[in-house]
Amino acid sequence: MSTRQEPVLIGAPPGRLSDWTITPLHFNGFAGLPTTKGVGVKSPKFSCFGHQWFVKLYPGGRNDSNDGRVAMKLENRTEASIEVEYKYMIKHPNGEGDISRASGKLMKFSPTGTHRAGEVGPARLSDNFSLRSTLLNYLVDGTLIIEVHMRTNK
Repeated sequence: MSTRQEPVLIGAPPGRLSDWTITPLHFNGFAGLPTTKGVGVKSPKFSCFGHQWFVKLYPGGRNDSNDGRVAMKLENRTEASIEVEYKYMIKHPNGEGDISRASGKLMKFSPTGTHRAGEVGPARLSDNFSLRSTLLNYLVDGTLIIEVHMRTNK
């Protein structure tokens, strides 16, 4: 006969995740934004889960992006770490297929200004988010609307 012991917990249990919060970002005049690799357009800061964030959109991609691809960066601008699951969603104006990229799990965002080689930084990159030519078909009156969905542990 065997006796099962209570589980031994190491670290904090993950807990339940919060509901998704959705922040729509409007990049007006997307077709006219610079398409030079490495040149980005930063959103204003927005607040989520007590942290300040911004998204930097690279219409021509980052230096590591494939040609013709748009890149995005989500960055924590707060002096504290946080783990969030996130996704970007761009809805087609006629209800056709949406474009979505997701982390698929909780990701750690370090405090702003703490990035060092080999460590987790305050930002997460999507170097090859989508083809720019595809995104031009998703504009609403010339505006690219990117929804930033985020959730964290309760």
